Amino acid sequence: MNDENKGFLLTLSNERNHLTAEKRFLNPKKLYIPEIAAEEIALLVSELDGKEKINDAALMVTMTNSNNGVSVDKDVDSAAALADPENAAQIVKDLINIIRGYDMDEETNICGW
Repeated sequence: MNDENKGFLLTLSNERNHLTAEKRFLNPKKLYIPEIAAEEIALLVSELDGKEKINDAALMVTMTNSNNGVSVDKDVDSAAALADPENAAQIVKDLINIIRGYDMDEETNICGW
């Protein structure tokens, strides 16, 4: 059995052109801190906007547990919806909580939960 922690992958996708920006977190617990979650979302928005202007494109925020492949996503109307730090942090928290709900049935949890 391989207990290597592959972490959680936070992805922001532009639904218009399918470009993505992503970051892996080996310790996703830190994303429960609202300031950190909002900052990470802002960095992904900036990275994605640097590839091609987002303008008013609909976006998708996806969180994937790379250890077991469980993935959940949330559609947002535009980057403006993610500009509000409280909203951005809540989206990340909700996605993690959904994944953790799936993970509760597993015998081992190598991310530390």
